[in-house]
Amino acid sequence: MKLARIALNGSPTVVVRGARDHVATVNRQSFADLPELLEAAEGDLRRIAAGESVSADETQLLSPLQRPHKIICIGLNYRLHAEESKQPLPPKPVLFPKWDNAIAGPFEPVPLPKASSKVDWEAELAFVFGKRCRNVAAADAASVVFGFTCANDVSMRDFQFHTSQWGAGKAWDKAAPLGPAVVTCDEVGGAAPDLAIRGLLNGKLMQDSRTGDFIFHVPALVEYLTTIMTMEPGDLVLTGTPAGVGQGRTPPQYLQDGDEYEVQIEKIGSIRNRFVAAH
Repeated sequence: MKLARIALNGSPTVVVRGARDHVATVNRQSFADLPELLEAAEGDLRRIAAGESVSADETQLLSPLQRPHKIICIGLNYRLHAEESKQPLPPKPVLFPKWDNAIAGPFEPVPLPKASSKVDWEAELAFVFGKRCRNVAAADAASVVFGFTCANDVSMRDFQFHTSQWGAGKAWDKAAPLGPAVVTCDEVGGAAPDLAIRGLLNGKLMQDSRTGDFIFHVPALVEYLTTIMTMEPGDLVLTGTPAGVGQGRTPPQYLQDGDEYEVQIEKIGSIRNRFVAAH
């Protein structure tokens, strides 16, 4: 199943995507956001039904979720990216937050802030928790991971390294484009899929890897995160980016006004965002 959000009669609505789109329902109720739907369904895919048929094109797609309780990002989670960053492999997952102000739609313009001259791209696989959970073993991750989506962890590198904490470079408005849909685990190969992931700048291939290069795979992340905190339905985790970011190039390369960055992930789809100078 693929769940997306569209602007339907001016209101955000979760839909089941397919040859024809349908309003997603639980007990015949529709929802404006995915966390609410997942809570009503208790994370059970079988409780989500296809309701009224609707027609939506790319221009109507919103981010597949807008108000998760938590957005947790994983840093340095691809071996080759750690190498290009000249960092040792982390012994435990590197965590940092974003907040819902950072969420943008899959084809929405993203502002380039005046205050930063080093805006970078990061193609990422993201996953969504389906139910409230705590202390979940890696072997049981499939019971709590609902599905996956594409993300771009847009990073203001100059602000990111003001201190040893990265939040100042990560939490900007619209700095987390998502989409085009959340694809359930059964369609991508389970809770630990090995998927091709690519990032293209103005059509030129910049990142080209597989999630098999993860240092910490999704089940290990689930175990680590749920050891620390209770996860809620709709909580979002960005799993890190592969090698090929702008900062790692010689010389470094950053996003400019009018640039377009596309994230493609096998079995999930793609997002494409144009970066425009903020006024």
